[in-house]
Amino acid sequence: MKQELITEAARLQKLAGILKEAKSKEELAAELNKAFQAGPAATRAFLDTPEGKSDIVRKDILLNPQTDGSNSDDTVATSTASGQAMGYKPTQSEIDLMKSVSYPLGSAKTLTDAISSGPTAQGVVTSGDLIIDGHHRWSGAISIGGAKAKISGTNVNWPGKGTNEKLAAAQIAIAADLGTGKDIPSQSEGFKTNIMGKGAGDIAKMIMSNINKQTDKGAPGPLLNDKMMEDLTAGANKDINIVLKWLGDLGDRVTDKVGPDKPSTPEAIYALRLAIAEKIGENLSNLPNNPDAPARKDMPQFDPKVGGPELSAIKSKLGGKAQGDINVGPPFAAKESVNKRLDTMLTNTIIKVKK
Repeated sequence: MKQELITEAARLQKLAGILKEAKSKEELAAELNKAFQAGPAATRAFLDTPEGKSDIVRKDILLNPQTDGSNSDDTVATSTASGQAMGYKPTQSEIDLMKSVSYPLGSAKTLTDAISSGPTAQGVVTSGDLIIDGHHRWSGAISIGGAKAKISGTNVNWPGKGTNEKLAAAQIAIAADLGTGKDIPSQSEGFKTNIMGKGAGDIAKMIMSNINKQTDKGAPGPLLNDKMMEDLTAGANKDINIVLKWLGDLGDRVTDKVGPDKPSTPEAIYALRLAIAEKIGENLSNLPNNPDAPARKDMPQFDPKVGGPELSAIKSKLGGKAQGDINVGPPFAAKESVNKRLDTMLTNTIIKVKK
């Protein structure tokens, strides 16, 4: 009987034009849930629609986790992240060579310091074994340290299963912080020197094709620049032994031209450059792969430079209360009882028909 009344109410709504009105909170919550399960691309697409940017979604749903019918699903714990860099997987499908290696390959000192220190990628954001933010610091550490590279940063226990749902939760947190009417920030332009899926030889060729180029303003100099190479191959520079040991077999190949008591020559510089490029190519070709990683344009952007918030600015909102302050994962709204739904539909129908 109740189902028949609901069906009749729906028919009357259609006649009265009610179905053309804005969707209810429950309907929008269901659409958000569907997008969440599909991943960050679908979630970003929904949140960028007029309905996804509305007060109902951005305020009534995303900022009211206490009304979604679950008491603990939106508490997102944060902790310290640390471990071997190779033990983590990327969550983006493109990683730029120049953003990864420009700093350590910008001067003799930065290269020898990186080799001597390990190195460790600082400030990386993870979720379990996934890299959420700081991909180029992560890959940069691996480019020098290989299997010995480490990471240090923050682990955010985003809700959801696997890469897709965890990134969807991150997109939702960004939308909640930005508020009503704001587009989700995105970086859609691909990298010209993308290294994901590339072999050691291809990566080495990329490096050799970008000698003396500087795309990172924070790097101490252009990539494997002339001064850096002259400093390394100067006969009085004992630090060359650090580099030669790091190069392993590749270092043995150039010891007839490069060493503490050998002069800096064009042949020595070329041989050392090529050996370094091949070593970096070897390390980066072994980057862990993640087939579920989305296109770059769908990656969550915790970066004020592109319109996103700093992760540190919303950390307190993720776990500050028993339920958190942001509705980052399903359920997004409590299920409405049949009686309540029936009452609402009939009431709205009667009001509309009377008008």
